[in-house]
Amino acid sequence: MTTFPPSLHLTTVTAEDSVRIEITGDLDYDNAGLLLNEVTARLGARPRPGDLRLHCAGVGAIDSTGLSVLLMIGRRTASAGTRLHLDERPAMMDRLLDLTGTLEYFTAMTTAAAPHTAAEGPATT
Repeated sequence: MTTFPPSLHLTTVTAEDSVRIEITGDLDYDNAGLLLNEVTARLGARPRPGDLRLHCAGVGAIDSTGLSVLLMIGRRTASAGTRLHLDERPAMMDRLLDLTGTLEYFTAMTTAAAPHTAAEGPATT
């Protein structure tokens, strides 16, 4: 039996009050658990980050398992009081989130967690 290396690479950068995870590759049945494990470890750290930024520009494909993991991450960050940001989403990711009715869920999370004033402009995701 031939095994292939994971087609997902995560680069984690920790700052004072935030964690940024750069995602390169596919969020699918074979690999999405790696992202969930990394996020879970970061949310369990002390001090807990105020913001978790998933940098999605390098995401190649997402299947139902990848979407499920993103939703689990959304629930876990909300429970931890951490704001979740899906930064630089590729168009195919926005289409998937829109088709599944979850785009508003992810963007509303950020907006609700980080209110803004008219002078600041809208919160970005």
